[in-house]
Amino acid sequence: MKDVYTVAHTHWDFEWYFTRQEARVQFIFHMDEVLTALESNQLDYYALDGQMSIIEDYLAIFPEKAEQLKRFVTAGRLFVGPWFTQIDEMTTSGESTVRNLRIGIQEAENLGNCMRIGYLPDSFGQSQDMPKIFNGFGIEQALFWRGMPKDAKTRYFYWTSNDGSKVLTANIKNGYYAGVDLIEQDNFTELVDRISTETKSSVHLLPVGGDQRAVDFNLKERIAKANHEVEKEVRFVESSYPDFFKALERETSSFKEISGEFIDPSDSKIHRGIYSSRYDLKQIYDQLERVLTYQLEPMSALANTHGIETKQGLLNSLWKTVARGQAHDSAGGCNSDKTNQDILMRGVNALQEAQSCMDYLLRKLSISLNSNQENDLFIWNPLPFAMTRSRKMLVSTKSASFALVDQNGKKIDFEIVEQQKENAGCLRRDRSTMINEYYYEAMIIVACEMPAMSWVQLQIVETETPAKRIQTAEHLENDQFLIQFQNGKFDLFSKINQKWYVDFLKVEDGGDEGDTYDFSPAFDDWLLNLDFSEAGDVNIQQGSLISRMTVSGQWKLPYDLAARKAQKLNGVVHYALELELAKDSSAIDLKMTIDNQVLDHRLRLLIQTDVEATHSYADTQFGVIKRPVEDIHLHDWQAIGYKEEPTSMRPMLHFCNIHAEDSSWSFLTKGTKDFQIVGENYQTLAVTLFRGVGFLGRPDTLRRPGDASGLQTKVVPTPQSQLLGKLVFEGSIVINSHFDPQELQMTYLAATQEDLYYQTQTINRFTTPIQYFPVNPLQKEIAGQSLISIEDLSVVFSSFLPTIDNTGFELRLYNAADTVKTQSGKLLFKQSANIVLLDLEGRFIRTVAANVTEYELADFNSGEIRTYGIYFNQRKSEEIQ
Repeated sequence: MKDVYTVAHTHWDFEWYFTRQEARVQFIFHMDEVLTALESNQLDYYALDGQMSIIEDYLAIFPEKAEQLKRFVTAGRLFVGPWFTQIDEMTTSGESTVRNLRIGIQEAENLGNCMRIGYLPDSFGQSQDMPKIFNGFGIEQALFWRGMPKDAKTRYFYWTSNDGSKVLTANIKNGYYAGVDLIEQDNFTELVDRISTETKSSVHLLPVGGDQRAVDFNLKERIAKANHEVEKEVRFVESSYPDFFKALERETSSFKEISGEFIDPSDSKIHRGIYSSRYDLKQIYDQLERVLTYQLEPMSALANTHGIETKQGLLNSLWKTVARGQAHDSAGGCNSDKTNQDILMRGVNALQEAQSCMDYLLRKLSISLNSNQENDLFIWNPLPFAMTRSRKMLVSTKSASFALVDQNGKKIDFEIVEQQKENAGCLRRDRSTMINEYYYEAMIIVACEMPAMSWVQLQIVETETPAKRIQTAEHLENDQFLIQFQNGKFDLFSKINQKWYVDFLKVEDGGDEGDTYDFSPAFDDWLLNLDFSEAGDVNIQQGSLISRMTVSGQWKLPYDLAARKAQKLNGVVHYALELELAKDSSAIDLKMTIDNQVLDHRLRLLIQTDVEATHSYADTQFGVIKRPVEDIHLHDWQAIGYKEEPTSMRPMLHFCNIHAEDSSWSFLTKGTKDFQIVGENYQTLAVTLFRGVGFLGRPDTLRRPGDASGLQTKVVPTPQSQLLGKLVFEGSIVINSHFDPQELQMTYLAATQEDLYYQTQTINRFTTPIQYFPVNPLQKEIAGQSLISIEDLSVVFSSFLPTIDNTGFELRLYNAADTVKTQSGKLLFKQSANIVLLDLEGRFIRTVAANVTEYELADFNSGEIRTYGIYFNQRKSEEIQ
């Protein structure tokens, strides 16, 4: 007997070629139909696409509908959650994924119940870490469409992670719209045959719905008609996703286990080229993720220890903005121009809000420490472990010459990188009548040893002795590297292995005749290897703490695809490439500014290494993935029926890497998400800077024959997706003798701790936009430091924030390796603490230690994510302050 579980649903893209506002208007009327169908029992069940964002928008306008929704949700007829938005799994960080689910589940529970199913019917690829993320939220079933490898030959299976987590998973090979044929066609037997291939199960899933599809009020009649006409061994049942999985679980003995990511274009397009679409969107949301995860949440935890209440509502609001920007179409940038404008501005506005909150906390805490001393500089480390790193800071002084001294009167080593004279005098139309108030603004670099969850207080002392400045030099040098620029080439010398890497940085430009879904080479391509031989300006400066080099010029490129076909260099792109070396660092910090003024092309940074790679490596939400440098189906993809060429363009979150036994090359990114290993011997790490295209979808591209993606019958121009204008790219090249993901993540983490300082002064009232507003210091002087610190950490730090009930602290760590990690680290506390384990939802699992001042971390299993809840006695905490 074949039971076909028929599930009425809608797939509701948050935004796409239409804006969020346009979709919301449609959804208002759609919800009227859903509620009518449920009230009249024309439908028994309905699934609202597994995401709460659309419901939140609806209830914001019609709060009076909440009780009606709660009634159906509580009754198990209307299914909501677990997501706030359905994410793009390949470019969304682990912490963003956790926040998305945490918010989505909580809002669904507020309506009466959450559908705890890992529901991702349209994401462009499935991350290897999703089973352990789902299990961390008590989710044991999952459903997706795209990415399943053809070689798997199954529909229903256990999807496993390297930590032992698993979810019973349904791959809806025929799409979330397969059941539309039940409504619109009478070929019922053919439909059953189509959805029951590659499985021995007697239980089958038929989703009835589609993109913004209206409610099918005649579902019961169509089910009755189908049951009347099909053979007796087949039965269509009106049902729900939870009931389908309950039935499927009774056949668990027949399902195999499969692990890994799913990014194969077997049953549907997967859009591997989307990782580099609309770089500007990816950049702003990457920055917002960094500020929230590594600055604002830890700073909120630190401030909480000093009596500043955590603004959880603000944090949730910001995370919701992140989630909206990481919905699969939104993150991909495969939208209309007006939609992408909306996505970009939401990100810009949220970043302003997050940075303003950081500015407030830095100021509030610093002035509460100042004791009325003018010209003190406070440098903050909100993370629960000590950090040693050179920090850049912009300080204002009355004199061009000054010194830094600590609280013991000891002079602190620093260097002036840049300095300029400013005037704080009140503006007058006649400048000669101005009363000048000159001061100096200097960018300095300071070598800091930062205690955990604490600060360093330095005093700026005006002197007559000039401070050290970085000086003009012939090359860059620190303890590990020497970089020289000669004859238009960057040559790198590694002091570790005593080896020169000649011409190790290049840029490649090629045509892009794809669309906002996918990169695809131009049909008449002209690939250009760009060097720096005609650089118009070269500036090299060396100091004891930092050295930097800026090379600027222009490249002549084809203006458009017609010029590329004719091999005409009739367009110009101006560039400035800046490299920095900090003392003792294994990272070469890179910043490239490009004024893009040409169309339909892709620019990639080429890093020449000494590794002949067979595989690439990149971080995932809570791990590392190893991928072949060339897809196994690259040469037979058309023969086996793949929907697009599986080119080995790969996604990364924080880093990508290739390595051999004694050489490891990584790129740490601050926005760009796409890389590929290229070259005759796969020795070149190619990081996509950006690509510019002018259409939402194009048919019959070189990589993707057939219909256009998105809208098959409508051309949607997207001229803004050409990304004309100024673009800024930042990252770091890290070269080591070995590959250690934990070390790489710590290097990345250190790079996120920028701008965490505050200077108490009055000569420059515009250091931040909110400096204008008066702020009172805390009534109680801050005294205690380093309430929590971690020593000898050998697993990856993921997050540190106040617990959801605001009574303690939540520390998340994970093991990125496929082996057990022993001696993972030690937690130290300034006072006795109780330590519990929490799940990813922040809920109590069990107590692991009580009334301890130190705690040795237990061994981490392969791939394990572990969340600690740390709680102190409130009265004792107040006494320490």
